[in-house]
Amino acid sequence: MPVTESALEMEAALFRNLADAAFDGIAIARNGRIESANPSFAGMFGYPSEQLLVGVPIEQLLTRLREPADKRGAIRKGVGKRRNCACFPIAVCHAPGADGEAVYGVRDISRETEAEARIVESERRYRELSEATHDLICKHDLEGRILEVNPAACRALGYSREELLTMRFTDLLAPRGVSLFREYLTTIVREGVAEGMLTLCARDGERRHWQYQNTLEVVGVERPVVRGLARDVTERERAIRALHENEAYFRSIIENVSDIVTTIGPAGTIEYHSASVARALGWTAEEFTGRLFRDFIHPDDAPAALTLIEMHHVKPAGADTIDLRVLHRDGSWRWFSITITSRVVDDSVQSVIVNGHDITTSRLLHAQLEQANRVNSLGKLAATVAHEFNNVLMGMLPFAELMQRPNVTPAVVEKGTRYILNSIARGKRVALDILRFTRPAEPTLNPVDLGEWWAHLGSEMHARLSDAIAFDSEIPMGLTILADADQLSQVFSNIIINARDAMPHGGRLQVRARRPQPYERFPFGFVANPSDFAHIEIEDSGSGMSREVVEHVFDPLFTTKQNGGTGLGMAVAHNVVTSHGGSIFVVSKVGVGTTFHLFLPLARSMATVASLPETSNELRVRQALIVDDEPVVAEGIAEMFREDGRMTAVALSGAQCENLLEDLRPDVAVLDVRLPDADGFELGARLRTRFPELRIVFASGDADARRMVDDRRCAFLQKPFEVRELFDAIASLEEVAP
Repeated sequence: MPVTESALEMEAALFRNLADAAFDGIAIARNGRIESANPSFAGMFGYPSEQLLVGVPIEQLLTRLREPADKRGAIRKGVGKRRNCACFPIAVCHAPGADGEAVYGVRDISRETEAEARIVESERRYRELSEATHDLICKHDLEGRILEVNPAACRALGYSREELLTMRFTDLLAPRGVSLFREYLTTIVREGVAEGMLTLCARDGERRHWQYQNTLEVVGVERPVVRGLARDVTERERAIRALHENEAYFRSIIENVSDIVTTIGPAGTIEYHSASVARALGWTAEEFTGRLFRDFIHPDDAPAALTLIEMHHVKPAGADTIDLRVLHRDGSWRWFSITITSRVVDDSVQSVIVNGHDITTSRLLHAQLEQANRVNSLGKLAATVAHEFNNVLMGMLPFAELMQRPNVTPAVVEKGTRYILNSIARGKRVALDILRFTRPAEPTLNPVDLGEWWAHLGSEMHARLSDAIAFDSEIPMGLTILADADQLSQVFSNIIINARDAMPHGGRLQVRARRPQPYERFPFGFVANPSDFAHIEIEDSGSGMSREVVEHVFDPLFTTKQNGGTGLGMAVAHNVVTSHGGSIFVVSKVGVGTTFHLFLPLARSMATVASLPETSNELRVRQALIVDDEPVVAEGIAEMFREDGRMTAVALSGAQCENLLEDLRPDVAVLDVRLPDADGFELGARLRTRFPELRIVFASGDADARRMVDDRRCAFLQKPFEVRELFDAIASLEEVAP
């Protein structure tokens, strides 16, 4: 008996030690109240010692137990209530005994509950994501059987979920994809992951492309499975394929067109060129790419072209077109019409695209056509000139006859003189137009202050207008251009006379000049480096011109005047302005008026600016020699000198001139350039040898003769000229030191 009690005590001590060391809470209750508990139970419910739990009702601590109470050993879940009334989830194992005794094993399952909640939430989110995503989410085994699939796959392939779960992936693959699927399975078994592209056939036969990224799952499953995530990239692949096809299509066009296409970088280098460069210009890719674009452009055309390219690099704008010469590999120059545009990426200019079309042949044909037109127009020109000069002669003849009558009155003489002078001015203008057109003279360029020049010409132009025309001008002093003042006067005269004729009932005529801003653009045309030019506007409020007339306004022999006109005035104006290195444009609207825009190059230096001489007719000349093969011309000029009391001799040839010099020592000689037996310039040289201080005025109807005069003691006048012009020229020569 003692041995038995000792054993029982040892067994009780052992169980007590086990209870004290247990992580779970253990409590013994009798008749619903706690008799004893281990430290884990006390700590779990917030009691500092087990003794404080004695007598506490067990139902106060263990609440809301959900499992049936009569199931012995069952684990029930409920809520534990701590001493501070805080609640937490618990799992309870209840073992009832005899005499109202019961043993409770309690575990705090807060972490397990939180984990389960997270798993449930994760599964919910996964399910929502799986159902809402457009990507394919699936699971299959290593034999290709589909085990799971989300709604996106069903929508894309046209099968229900139930149908897909009875299929293998090989049932959906295109024929070529079966062998690729075997390679895919080998890869994923070997490496655990696989990614790439696959093509699946939908129910309706459409092939859809998927980009997949799959992983092999071997842990926690009975047999290996593959979890897959794929994105339907069918539309993207179609767009890429279409883009490649378009690129190939347009590349084939660019590579096979006869036009050349190049891109010019910000530094002016050629970044790309089409294959047609080799065909059109003979350059290989290595010789052309990376070179400066300007290396292939004719020096005379480069400034305008490079300015356009620079403008398109700075600020994108619409297409600009310009004709220029491009260097061929054989050293020749080919004419191209090029169109310049900006290549813009993300609102930034990346390069400039130059598209060029070879117009060499068309320009040659155009030149031949112009030559043919000139020949064909000779008859028309002769008839026009005859008509004009008949009018000139008819304007003088009646008054000349009246002035010869013995009883002519001073009023008739004064009126006749005025009309005769006007007719002469008209004939002079016609002759100059013909000369400028048939034999365009190279301009003698000098710095010309537009303000000073216009002060003289403007008053002359004003005198030719009727009182019904209001004439205004804004020409600033100091705006200096490089020009031939005489040729420029003819241009202005032609335009202003046309403006007068367009306003028979009066109107307004304005002449303005200014210096444009750099990179300034104009709606009527392109001007390279506009700040290097003077912009002159001649605007009238006349009848205006239709679009068809404007297109031909600079054509030779084109005129809309019903009462005569050579049709050369505007053609001459165009030739003169372009020979100065400038441009001329016209803007007109019927019933509103016409504006001519002239751009003439500014002088680079204003050190010596040409201005009209301020002289008087008080000449120091005592003896004058007039040499001209036209007697009426020679005698007319000589009579003017004689009227002023000067000794004057007349010679009709070079030989007569030599004979006269024995008795005459002239101060000034007026020499016709074209004499029947001598060259006027050679004659002048011989005269200068005999008389070193002699002043010589050469005269000719040929404007080209002006270029032969390079002596400061010589002057040149183009016929016909007024006596005032002759006396002014002589006065200027008298101011020059011998």
